This record gives sequence, C-alpha cells and structure tokens, in this order.
Amino acid sequence: MTNRVARVRALIQQELGTMIARDHAFPDVLVTINDVDLTPDLRNAHIFIGVLGPPAKQQAAVDQLNASRGLLSSRLSKRVVLRNTPHLHFKLDHSVERGVRVTALMEEIDKQLIESAILNPEPPAEEEAGAVPAEAAATGETPTAPKTAAASRTDDDDDDDEPEDGENPPPLRRRTRR
Repeated sequence: MTNRVARVRALIQQELGTMIARDHAFPDVLVTINDVDLTPDLRNAHIFIGVLGPPAKQQAAVDQLNASRGLLSSRLSKRVVLRNTPHLHFKLDHSVERGVRVTALMEEIDKQLIESAILNPEPPAEEEAGAVPAEAAATGETPTAPKTAAASRTDDDDDDDEPEDGENPPPLRRRTRR
C-alpha cells in the first residue's frame, strides 16, 4: 500500500467517525469505525464498523449507514478534497468479537491445564534430547545449551559484502572493458 492510500484511509476513517458520532443517532448501540479498506485507485472504500449491542441492532446500524451513504459521501467530499470521492460500503466487523472469543478459549484451556497438572501430577520421566524439563516449562524458562563456534558468531548472514551496522558501504567500482 502506498503512503498516499494510507493517509487517505486514515483521513476517511477520522472524518467518517466524526460525522457518524455527531450526526447519526443509534439507540442502545455504540458504533465505531474499526478499519477502512481503500482500493488503490481510491474509487471504493469498504468501511468496517464495530457495533456494541444486540445482534439485531448491529445489522440495523449497518443498514442505516448503507442507506445514508449518499449523504455521508457528499459530506465527506466537502471535508476531504479528492478528485473522486470513494463509493462507501459499510460492513459489520466481527474481528473484535472473534478476538474476545479466542482470548476466552485460551484462558479456559490454560485453566484446564493448570487444574489437570494439580490433580494429576506426573512423576518426572527421563528427558529426551532437546526436550524442555518440566520445571523449566512450568516457569517459562528455557534451558541454555552450550554455545558452539557457529552459534557464537555475531555475523549470522552469509554475505560478507554488506556493511555491518555503523560501517560505511564499500565504494562502487566501475567496470572496465578489456
């Protein structure tokens, strides 16, 4: 994405958020603009909105915004000067809900793992080569292996022609004909 498209996206998100908060009344829901996806030619803008409220009212808010997109587009054209004002498409953004659901599932899994470790402690078994000991896994530590000559190198890439940090690049050489 180009810098111009990113700046226009941010400006459209800010201006539409201000217009929606000021001019549109949504009873019992909170409407926010989560993201704006703009085509490279700046002709179409997909506005992803987050709506906090009951699911029926969420879809009603999206429908209301899509019904008034002509008015919003004309007001946007007065506030944001572009050759062509993008055609607005409002869509409900479910990413926040999915994030909350994933976080809740991860917390539930952590709780189950802790409960199973407390109720069923396993005797320490012989450790395999490269395995993390149970004590280290419980505390989040990783065992340190002895450093080998290859692991102790500071320059980990194979190309020696690139300058290291803080060094000047080598001068360019002209090619001569022979």
